[in-house]
Parts: sequence; C-alpha cells; structure tokens
Amino acid sequence: MSVIIQGYQLREIGFGVQVIKAAQTPPNSGASATLYTVAGGAVLVTSLLGRVSTVLSGSTGTLALGIKPSAGTEETAGIATAEVIGGLEVGTWIRIQAASVVTGTPDAYTIGKLAVGGHAGNAMFATVPFVVSPGVIEATVAVATMTGKIDWYLTYVPLDTGASVS
Repeated sequence: MSVIIQGYQLREIGFGVQVIKAAQTPPNSGASATLYTVAGGAVLVTSLLGRVSTVLSGSTGTLALGIKPSAGTEETAGIATAEVIGGLEVGTWIRIQAASVVTGTPDAYTIGKLAVGGHAGNAMFATVPFVVSPGVIEATVAVATMTGKIDWYLTYVPLDTGASVS
C-alpha cells in the first residue's frame, strides 16, 4: 500500500500549524478587536491573510494590524500600518506587505503595511513572517461603523515549547 501525503500535511511542513478565524466583523472606529491570542511563549507567524467573506461597507474605512503583548506596550500598527478596506468585494485578499525601507526608532518599527487586492480576481504574494510574544494580535479600524466580514488565516511555528495560537 502506498502512502499519499495530504494537502494539509504539505501546508504544515511548509508553513506550520494553521488557525482559521471565520467571519470576523471589523471593530467600530478607533476600537480594536482581538483576532488571535498567543499563549505559552513566542511564535513565528509564517503567514497572516484575510479574505473578505461579506462585502465591506463604505469606501474610506482603514484597517491596521497590531500586537498587544501580555507584558509590555501595545502597538496598534506594530504588524501592518493602516490601509483602506472599505468597499472590498467578496473574495478579495488582504495581506501584509514588507516595508521597503525601515524608518523610525527601534521602538516604532512596523513590519509593513496592509496590501489589498483590487478585487476578488487579484492574486496575492505570500505574506511576511514575523515573531510575536504572548499576547494578542488585533485589528484596529478607523471609520464610524463598518459592516461586512473577513475570514482570517494564520499559520505559525512555536518558538518556545508549549507556545500556541488560538
């Protein structure tokens, strides 16, 4: 009998453990919402992607991704600076684009900015890997109220024994 490697096994070999958060509504203006919780130690996030599952309202709403560590200072755009997501159609991908130039002081670095497909037919490059300490990965929105939903896909590799993402 032959052994066939399944698709999810290939994904785990290449990217690590996958955690999917389906149908998350962006928070209201100025508010942050937890996307993922990192517990038990640091993890290497190998990919973080969003896919619009219900049309996002408006045309000016922006989304930033940040980190709120269990110990230390919150950085609401510590992963990716804000990008307009209002008006995105179903199937549009959202990812982190690497910063081409790192500027600022070491305590104000950002991995990159959000990159969004123009519509559902746009392909996206893989996201930028980054390390997260225990705490939460959160989304912060700047618009009065935004309706619609985003499915989030995260893959990670534990750096510390017992580290996990939920």
